[in-house]
Amino acid sequence: MTLKKIDHDFKNESLTYDATPNNQPCIKLSFFFNKLPDVSYEQFHRHWETVHADLTIAARDFKACKIQRYVQFHQPPEMKEKAKQLGLEHIAFDGCSEIWVREWGDWMAFYNSPEYAAAMQPDCKHFMEFPIHVMVGYDTLIFGHAIPGEGGRDGVTAQTLKTR
Repeated sequence: MTLKKIDHDFKNESLTYDATPNNQPCIKLSFFFNKLPDVSYEQFHRHWETVHADLTIAARDFKACKIQRYVQFHQPPEMKEKAKQLGLEHIAFDGCSEIWVREWGDWMAFYNSPEYAAAMQPDCKHFMEFPIHVMVGYDTLIFGHAIPGEGGRDGVTAQTLKTR
């Protein structure tokens, strides 16, 4: 299949059709979910960022399986309302966990570990509604600096824009 290129005067050489995409070196798994109906938003966010987070990173296999990064994206009600004001289709989840791994096997080793099944999965019943939705892929860094220590390349930076 041939890529259809439109006529465009690129301002950033790193973004041209012929440039190599700036894919970062980790696979990112993004898990989207909602709170249980009978759990307050305050309880949901507090439990997730304390008990559930602690269970996650305390698991022996978390380190052994080479998890590179674990981030929680919290979407409280007031931010949901701001998002709705944009007039775009709002993604109606209360939170998103992101796990970064170098290799798919690293994630599968953690996901299939006995500690994961014994500790974290049962904890979900305290605050999280099922099903959980997932996206898996790579970040392509367009603007900003790469995460230090991960081996990725910077994207276009504010300094780059100043020198034009």
